[in-house]
Amino acid sequence: MNKWIFRRFQIVCLLMLICFDAIAPADEGVKKLILPGESFLVDDHPAFIMWPASEKRKVPQPWVFYAPTLPAYPDKHEKWMHEQFLEAGIAVAGIDIGEAYGSPRAQQAFTALYEELVGNRGFAPKPCLLGRSRGGLWVSSWAVKNTDKVSGLAGIYPVFDLNTYPGLKRAAPAFEMTAEELEKQLDLFNPIAKTSALAEAGIPVCIIHGNADTVVPLHENSETLQTQYKQADKSKLCQLMVPHGQGHNFWTGFFHCQNLVEFTIERAKAGAGLKVKNSKHQQSSADTVIYKDLEYSRAGEQALLLDLYRPAESTEVVPVIVWVHGGGWKNGSKNRCPATWLVEQGYAVVSINYRLTDQAQWPAQIEDCRAAVRWVRENAAGFQLDGDHIAAWGSSAGGHLVALMGTLDAPKNEKTSSRVQAVCDWFGPTDLLTMPPNLPENGRTLEDVANSNGAKLLGKTVIEHPELAKQASAYYQVSAEDSPFLIMHGDKDFNVPLIQSQKFHDKLQEAGVSSTLIIVPEAGHGGKEFQAPEIQEAIKSFFDKHLH
Repeated sequence: MNKWIFRRFQIVCLLMLICFDAIAPADEGVKKLILPGESFLVDDHPAFIMWPASEKRKVPQPWVFYAPTLPAYPDKHEKWMHEQFLEAGIAVAGIDIGEAYGSPRAQQAFTALYEELVGNRGFAPKPCLLGRSRGGLWVSSWAVKNTDKVSGLAGIYPVFDLNTYPGLKRAAPAFEMTAEELEKQLDLFNPIAKTSALAEAGIPVCIIHGNADTVVPLHENSETLQTQYKQADKSKLCQLMVPHGQGHNFWTGFFHCQNLVEFTIERAKAGAGLKVKNSKHQQSSADTVIYKDLEYSRAGEQALLLDLYRPAESTEVVPVIVWVHGGGWKNGSKNRCPATWLVEQGYAVVSINYRLTDQAQWPAQIEDCRAAVRWVRENAAGFQLDGDHIAAWGSSAGGHLVALMGTLDAPKNEKTSSRVQAVCDWFGPTDLLTMPPNLPENGRTLEDVANSNGAKLLGKTVIEHPELAKQASAYYQVSAEDSPFLIMHGDKDFNVPLIQSQKFHDKLQEAGVSSTLIIVPEAGHGGKEFQAPEIQEAIKSFFDKHLH
């Protein structure tokens, strides 16, 4: 190689080393991440970025500034939450400075990462900060000194008061002081003494914090911050969700709180100057706490998920409505739940996914519905649900399933009851043997019947397996011990004939079961007629009667 070329090569290599002296190249050994990203060094501290997919990235890049970053954090409990951020195009970043408890050393490292990401990597100038537990000390101490660089503050049982955790004796070494010296200067270093600056700057806050937390007491930390916002006449900017009976633990609700996720996404986008569209990430209101994608059972490797909507301000246990979606047993999901208006009436609403016909045939669908009811009962205490008062409500294929939930005998050796105390059936097929698509008549061929939704559900046509069709039809399961029913059906329904509900209602009454049939005039298979005030009032009255 020519000496001159070799010399230039040496100079280029030297310059590269100089440029990257403060920022070490990505290295798998720097930090193990729970989601795709990169790890590197900033001022000799391990740092990371968890990246959204390339097609979801923006310029400037909206991001979440996370704490605490320690060898174990972020951890598997938070994985779902961070997945939602990445899915929404939000990056997550943090820096590990050990047990620094919001000390000046921690703030310097935060600033170094901020400058690297904003100055060199095109990140937005205002991230949303997210602090879990002692991470609250990190993010709040940095935020009060950098209010112009913060778009929002989110927290999961965050610490704001050093006195409560870790205590001055444990915190003092991070501040290079004795406990006595730290106590004398506490107003300078304790975040809660200065977090009123966040309220004065109008920085929005969203926190979830249990009232039984003895490690990070609610009152001295999150409630005190909330009080500061009230005193600054900024109470609307501070949302504090308090799961009663929950402490400092790995309760699923802390990490699947949709309100917190929506807030963080919205503020991160706002910090990047992006408009926040009305999307799936904006479903909650101040009156409702939503817990998304809770696993209620597994079918092999498949996780069966539900969403739980609960009144935000209720401190008592509340009765539960389990919503089962329609879609011909082959389509649909829990994501669009028309029952959530009942939350404002004092109910919790659980919207479930179940195995569709491309995943499993009958009886998988009813087994999943029962498993969801059992999950509600087994987890009632944690979410403050009334496990003794559960109703099922569903439409079309969901109406078929909830009708069976109210009529089928309980499985033998069932440890936790899957029985429901009331059923609202919206235009569900209750007799598969007489459903028109299942029969070769009026021009339908045997091939048409074989391709019907009923045949896909059973795995065979009703002609081939009538006994199985009866087992999957509520009409043939009616007995005097069945749950009370409210049945609603449009008189212009050309998908599920009205006679399906009429015959079922008559048979329930013959068996001595409480049943009310409301025929909705001019209504087809669903539609706006089912959203009318008188329909909602009838549903509310029915549930009030049987669940309160």
